[in-house]
Amino acid sequence: MNKLILLLAAMLLTSIAAHSQNVKITGIVIDSAGTPLQMANVIAYGSNKSLGAFGITNQDGRYQLLGLKKDSTYTLKVSFLGLQATEEKVEKIQEDLVKNFVLLEGTDQLDAVQITYEMPVSIKGDTIVYNADSFTNGTERKLDDVLNKLPGVEVNEDGDVQVEGKNVEKIYVDGKEFFEGDTRLATKNIPADAIGKVEVLKNFNNVSQLKGLGNDQDRVAINIRLKEGKEKFWFGEATAAGGYGGDDFRYQAQPKAFYYSPNLSLNFLTDFNNLGIPAFTGRDYNRFTGQRFSNTSDAGVNVNTNSNGGRLTTFQNNRALEIESRFGAFNGAYQVNKSLGINAFAIFSSVDTDARTDSRRFFTPADESLAASSRAPLTEFTEDLTFQRNEQAIFKVGADYKPNDNFTLDFNGQVNIADNTERSALISDRVEINRETGDPERIIEDVAQRDAQKPIVIDQNLNMYYTASDRNIFAFEGRYVDSEEDPFYNAVRDFRDQQDPEPFNGRLNLDNADPYNINQRNLVDTRRINAKVDYWYVLNKISNINFTVGTIQSRQDYNSNIFQILDNGGVNILTDDDLVNDVRYDFSDIYAGVHYKIIKGKFTITPGFNVHQIETDTDDLLSDNDQTISTTEFLPDFNIRYDFRSSESLRADYRQVINFADVNSYAESLVFNNYNSLSRGNNNLSGAKTDQFSLNYNNFNMFNYTNIFAFVTYSKQREALQNSVELDGINQVNTTINSPLANESVNGTGRITKEFGKIRTGLRATLSYSLFNNIINDQAQESENFNQTYAVDLRSNYQEGVNFDVSYSYNLSNNDQGSRTTQFTTHRINLGADWQIGDAWQLTADYDLNLFRGEGQDNNFDFLEAALYYQQPDSQWEFKLAGTNLLGTEAFVSNNFGQIITSTTEQFVLPRYVYLQVQYEL
Repeated sequence: MNKLILLLAAMLLTSIAAHSQNVKITGIVIDSAGTPLQMANVIAYGSNKSLGAFGITNQDGRYQLLGLKKDSTYTLKVSFLGLQATEEKVEKIQEDLVKNFVLLEGTDQLDAVQITYEMPVSIKGDTIVYNADSFTNGTERKLDDVLNKLPGVEVNEDGDVQVEGKNVEKIYVDGKEFFEGDTRLATKNIPADAIGKVEVLKNFNNVSQLKGLGNDQDRVAINIRLKEGKEKFWFGEATAAGGYGGDDFRYQAQPKAFYYSPNLSLNFLTDFNNLGIPAFTGRDYNRFTGQRFSNTSDAGVNVNTNSNGGRLTTFQNNRALEIESRFGAFNGAYQVNKSLGINAFAIFSSVDTDARTDSRRFFTPADESLAASSRAPLTEFTEDLTFQRNEQAIFKVGADYKPNDNFTLDFNGQVNIADNTERSALISDRVEINRETGDPERIIEDVAQRDAQKPIVIDQNLNMYYTASDRNIFAFEGRYVDSEEDPFYNAVRDFRDQQDPEPFNGRLNLDNADPYNINQRNLVDTRRINAKVDYWYVLNKISNINFTVGTIQSRQDYNSNIFQILDNGGVNILTDDDLVNDVRYDFSDIYAGVHYKIIKGKFTITPGFNVHQIETDTDDLLSDNDQTISTTEFLPDFNIRYDFRSSESLRADYRQVINFADVNSYAESLVFNNYNSLSRGNNNLSGAKTDQFSLNYNNFNMFNYTNIFAFVTYSKQREALQNSVELDGINQVNTTINSPLANESVNGTGRITKEFGKIRTGLRATLSYSLFNNIINDQAQESENFNQTYAVDLRSNYQEGVNFDVSYSYNLSNNDQGSRTTQFTTHRINLGADWQIGDAWQLTADYDLNLFRGEGQDNNFDFLEAALYYQQPDSQWEFKLAGTNLLGTEAFVSNNFGQIITSTTEQFVLPRYVYLQVQYEL
């Protein structure tokens, strides 16, 4: 640890020393009338045309050029749209200088300046245009490497992109969506050397007629402009790798091809590997199959109709013993004529995963007498070996028809198919109180589990937007979903060295067996329609009024049954009324709303409300226990925004929403969810009403490249949909209820990044507090969770030599369940280096150290990865020798707080392996 701190300090001191040898040029840019020019470009480049520094003037016309080398000669270029550009040479600069410029009226010389050197940043209305080559040094390989070097832009480990703290909705390539605009597939696959410019589209709305009508100020998209020569023919890469590790051969085959022309774009992606790199994760699948983003405002009522789609565990990159991935995807867009465009994609993915997870789980005491006694709450130690196969296929075709600027019609049809299985062998080791003797008794139980499901979803949506006149605008958005889900679950429970007691104290009325083999079949059929019509009346340039009418109609048919496989192979089908579900659940919401938007100076104010007539109808086909609940709800919302300037704003938002559960939560017979868990629904449920308040602050200063964003959200949930738990040892029976006790949460994040020449620094703090009221064995128990993370990072972007990426974070998690308090801390240090050696060699390394403390456990684990690249200038061939988990770490540790269980988990990872990779650029 001390050596790492010394290394970190040495790197920081080296950076400071290097920075102290630099000089800066500052000044003011005005026009001939003496008016300061905001957003003028000032560029300093050396005699070899290399970029020294650049600056953008602020509202006072001030600029600064940082990080210039002493005793060097630079040419300063100053330009502003509509005025004559000017330049001045500064020879052998020795100290900080002040240079002021006056731009005269006349022919716009911008194009001539760009021929000599591309402007790094230009601003055109709501669009910021970055010239990629001005920020890169040639070592970048994918789009995410490029984006991470742009001021105000960040890409996280999952491939999610943020601009000035706002999530990027879509990524386009030459104006065409890349795989439905999915940011991760774009950032991980688009080659860096194909990228010419990055256009950040602020105040984004992909329907031109709606732009400016709503609150689009925080919506952002990115458009990638390909380099000259990349936009009209095929390009791409073919990658092959082979190596050894963990007694297995390691391989990767990854050909990719891209074609772009004005009327046609084609993208082909493939990836076959067992290097622990899933090309298409469960999170990616959810992105492509989740709720479509609406271009109009949300009405405030949400109903869940995805009953069982998220059952199976998903694993992150390298967080399993073995991961074998097979992936293929096609995306295409064809502009038939000026009015009609057609787009389609197909995605196929199959991932096999072997995993081992060891957990230490603390169960919340079931009553206060146990909490007050000297006995510790029940602790379960588990070891879980899992094999999982996740196979997905997604097909989509769409069309956009826009015969003129006043009419837009688009249709999208999508089919989602999956075939997922999971088998696990779990060992549960615990001490429970013997019911007969009252003495503690150690129990070791073997549990074999199997999950399987083959859901299929047909998802279609039709949108139409019509501008009748300058003052009258209409929109229709409709969606129809038809899905069938068939989750199956099986658990075999076997106590070692004793006759197995019947699980769940005989609730299932099972025949005596040893072991107990319990199975659950489910079938959920869902049909859902969402439709709404919006009408805007534009009062004037600063205000409009929006009227909305819409509906949500859904029907879910659900049946389930439990059966037992006996010791002799026979089948015991459980037919008790309490163990079989055959339920039809209808949900109806008809609503209307009004919103008014007005701009007053720097304020934008949008108050409004929606009125909903909601009805839930539950029909139990096996009994007369039917229930219909009707309610009228008034849901207000209010948004106010203050723009200090074009790049700095403060936004406050309040809204009231209601969330309804799916059919599972209304079916009242028992369902076998897990080896130690049963659940039942409740047909008297109403929606959970939540008050949500958020405050967001954004500030991006192009003058000194300081980016600040912060947000805080508060929510209070009334009549929350949660479980009332009957807890007996590790076994639990959950009943969905509307809790009479309120749940509250507060979450906040703040981040500031600032660039000093070629070095970007960042500070981040994230705080979250939640207060939940649980009901365990008919007793209310309050649970508080407070989580804090503080982080600092430092990243360089030199054109030559060594670049580094250093970060430190501290996480503190506290959980207070009244009878038990737990605390976990994690220190994480990450050191990354990128060393360009001459023209052909590059060495990269990444070291990650984690120091975990909690519940008497001290667990330190670290990971080291390194790669050596070789590529001759202008060569299409690249060679890479790489190693991962070079320190041979076996597992990483994490903690989790739940309603009933607090756990510490040790997840085993891929072994050390080394491989040789060859890549050919097409």
